[in-house]
Amino acid sequence: MDVILVPGLWLDGSSWEDVSSRLRDAGHVPHPLTLRGLSARTADRSGVLLADHVSLIANTIDQMGGPVALVGHAEACGLVHAAVNRRPDRVARAFHVGGLPSADGTYVLTGFHADAHRDTTEFAERCARDGSLAALRERQRVEDGHGVDSRQRLTDKRRFDVPVTIVASEYTTDDVRRWMSEDADPARELVRMRDVTLVDLPAGHWPQFERGAELTRVIVDGLSAHARSAA
Repeated sequence: MDVILVPGLWLDGSSWEDVSSRLRDAGHVPHPLTLRGLSARTADRSGVLLADHVSLIANTIDQMGGPVALVGHAEACGLVHAAVNRRPDRVARAFHVGGLPSADGTYVLTGFHADAHRDTTEFAERCARDGSLAALRERQRVEDGHGVDSRQRLTDKRRFDVPVTIVASEYTTDDVRRWMSEDADPARELVRMRDVTLVDLPAGHWPQFERGAELTRVIVDGLSAHARSAA
């Protein structure tokens, strides 16, 4: 299956390299995206809107020949959910890694700039050994803001029919269940979804780097469940 991989803010498509390789080995076709303005630290980010990012994802879906899977990381979970809202009949499953599908009317990305993403000791050590990984990490340390102040606008109720997998990496699935019971934002979208799978994968903010094999397995297992259901 075609798997569209959307990185969190400050990351580019290369951040999915390990996961992409493993997905190919499992027989899937990965499509890692680089969002507008995030190709380099010096890229022009002025005027970048939520709609620009969502349109890129939706247009990528349109280029595929059949159903697709969407994978969002961190802040990009809101973008993925907005793309599901635009193309609910084309998405077989959505995966939200280290984030949740933000609800209608919320400011999904406001204030995400120079955010102090937390590095684990292991990730810091890997950066010290791997120059390319260190360069990627440095590129995230921007000084000017890239806030996206548009509200999430979700109008198609068919988005609730699309199965989702929530990968809890900085919190736990028990936290998600509690937020759902409290109807807390953004977990209130989950309450209305018909097929929600919760997976614990303790990995801090960078599961695609630190636990690439396990994250890929979660994605592959989710797609296998879809294939069995379709059959």
